[in-house]
Amino acid sequence: MKQQLKVLLYTLVGNAMLAFAVCAFIVPQDFMLGGSSGIALTVQHFLPIRLSVISAVAGVSLFCLGWAFLGWKFAANSLMSTIVYPIIMGFMEISPVGTLFVGEDKLICALYCSLLIGMGVGLVVRVGGSTGGMDIPPCILQKYKGIPVGKSLMFFDGAIILAQVLLKGTDGILYSLLILVLTSIVVDHTIVSGEATVQIIIISPEFERIRHEILDNINCGVTMINMETGMTGEQRQAILSVVYAKKYPEIRDAALKIDKNAFIIASDVKNVNGQGYTLERVFLSRKH
Repeated sequence: MKQQLKVLLYTLVGNAMLAFAVCAFIVPQDFMLGGSSGIALTVQHFLPIRLSVISAVAGVSLFCLGWAFLGWKFAANSLMSTIVYPIIMGFMEISPVGTLFVGEDKLICALYCSLLIGMGVGLVVRVGGSTGGMDIPPCILQKYKGIPVGKSLMFFDGAIILAQVLLKGTDGILYSLLILVLTSIVVDHTIVSGEATVQIIIISPEFERIRHEILDNINCGVTMINMETGMTGEQRQAILSVVYAKKYPEIRDAALKIDKNAFIIASDVKNVNGQGYTLERVFLSRKH
């Protein structure tokens, strides 16, 4: 129950920060943006429809896409954001939020915008959720074609921003690129997103149950490491898993649910090569 309340709180606060950044900075300052909000801004150039309505349609479409190709469990992570984000944005659109910073220095606005978007997305992903945006198509490509999420995400965001440049011109493009770069940095520091990978080592007498949970339910690979405890000299096995950072909270919580005393080490890793990352993932039968 406590964890569910935490997920709810983080998701609400994260989406509120994201919606505020769009309504208070992106729209009034005419900045360009990637992701599903960038798609909404592009569509709004042709159709005089409220941004929250377009965001809702885009969110539901991407949710259905994720459900169809990645399964219900993945889609469920973005369900709350798909519902909450356009509702919060709708309220902000009819409030005076859009006039709060009109006339302020554009650079300052870009910096605060980056901070809000980065922290908002980071908070949602930190509890294992998803903002329900353009991270879904890259995840589909990663699953079926082995294309790293970070690379395809950068391509999609670049294409969305390019579309806005063609419609609006190059005014504000430098501010928009600054927002894109700073947002990525803030997300990573808030904890997790994109291509960031984490190496997890779990030491527990319940290693078999935790191993099956990670393999069967979380759908991540593991490697078993033979080890010996320092104090008692007891022979055990430790679990090693390298996963995308957004998967870490789910694995951590699953391990602690099985064994609340599990010893868990997590560290950022770079340049991961192999199946599921730089090579297409291969599903093998395993021994039980």
